Amino acid sequence: MKRKYLDGSNWAWLAERSYKWMYVDGEWKGYVSLVKMGSVKRKLKAHYNAEVCLCDDGYKGIIFLPDNETWCVTAIYNRHNEIVEWYFDMTKENGVDERNIPYFEDLYLDVIVAPDFSVHLIDEDELQEALDEGTITKEEYDLAYRTYEKLVEEVIRDEEFLTVFLPHYLEVLDH
Repeated sequence: MKRKYLDGSNWAWLAERSYKWMYVDGEWKGYVSLVKMGSVKRKLKAHYNAEVCLCDDGYKGIIFLPDNETWCVTAIYNRHNEIVEWYFDMTKENGVDERNIPYFEDLYLDVIVAPDFSVHLIDEDELQEALDEGTITKEEYDLAYRTYEKLVEEVIRDEEFLTVFLPHYLEVLDH
C-alpha cells in the first residue's frame, strides 16, 4: 500500500511543482491542496472516451482529503482552468504525518469522472493482485468496493461538489 501526500511529492512525473494547502471546515470538512505543475518530466495521458492529457506544464491539481472518509479526490485542471478529470482514490486511511503534511494510504481501486460526468472504475486488477499477494486484507479489499459504491451514490452524483466546491478552492488557493 502506498502513502500519497497532498503536496504532490509522490507525483514523480513533475520536474517542478509548488503547492499550498489549508483545512476547510464547512459542509465538506478536510484538507484541500493546490499542486501547480510548473514543468513536467513527461506528459501523462489517459485513454477513456478519448485520449486525454492529464499532466502538462501549467496544469493544476486540487486535492481534497475529507475527514472521516476512505477516499480522496484530485481534480485536474488544464492551463485555462478547465476541468480535465476528477480522480478518486479509495483509501485505507487519511491523516497528517509528523511533518504536518496531509496524506492518504491508497487502496489501489480508483474512479475517474470525465468532464461529461461519465464514471470509469479502474485498477480492479491492482486491487485483486494486492489481495492475492497479501499486501491488503480481505477487509481492506471489501472496504475499497464499499467506498466506491458510496462515492457513486453520494459524492459523484453531487455535481455541486465537483463543479462548485472544488473550483472554489482552485480560485482560493491560486491567489
